Amino acid sequence: MKKARRREGASDKKDSQKQEGCSFGWEKLIEMKDHQIQFFAGDGFKRLRILDIDGKTKNIHMICELGRKTWPLNFCKLEELHQLIHNGKIELLAYEIDRLMPTWGNFITGLFKYLGCKKT
Repeated sequence: MKKARRREGASDKKDSQKQEGCSFGWEKLIEMKDHQIQFFAGDGFKRLRILDIDGKTKNIHMICELGRKTWPLNFCKLEELHQLIHNGKIELLAYEIDRLMPTWGNFITGLFKYLGCKKT
C-alpha cells in the first residue's frame, strides 16, 4: 500500500481557503453601517448593528437591540484579533477574545462570524 504524500503547497491552499469566505475590512464595516445591517452577538441572542464610525480615529460604536450604545472599539485592535484568529493563535470564541479585550468577546465574535471568519 502506497503512502500518500502531501504536497508542499497543500497547507498554503488550506490557509487561503479559510480566508476566502472572510469579508472583514474597513470598507465592509462602513458598508454595514450605511446599510444598517444587523447581526447577532456571539451567543446568538442579542441583535447588534454598527451605529457610528469615526474615520479619523478609526473607532466604531455598536448599538444593541435594547438601544444601548457601546464605547468605542478601535479598528486596529479589531484587526489584530482578526489576524490572531486566522493564524490559529486563538479560537473564535467569546471567552478567548474576552481574555485579550475584556467585555468585547461576545460582540466581536458575532461580528467575525457574520463576516465569515473561521468557524469554531
